[in-house]
Amino acid sequence: MATTRINIRLNEDIKVKAQKASALLGKSLSAYVTNLIIRDATRIIAQHESMTVRDDIFDRFMDACAEVSKPNKALSDAVTFTKKQGIK
Repeated sequence: MATTRINIRLNEDIKVKAQKASALLGKSLSAYVTNLIIRDATRIIAQHESMTVRDDIFDRFMDACAEVSKPNKALSDAVTFTKKQGIK
């Protein structure tokens, strides 16, 4: 159930193409566009909130973490910065 609206302006050709695609799928234009936004937004958020590293890099990182008993100033500053930025 929709609870808010979004207004966008499109080139007529893009609108016609989206209407045709939604009709071919048996969906309303709103449902079609909503589905596209959900899929793309989910993908983009996942790309920016996660990181994949190779096994050897991860192993080196873990080894470095095990060697240090107390965070240095640069690491402490980085933690403070990410908290201020709202990064989790």
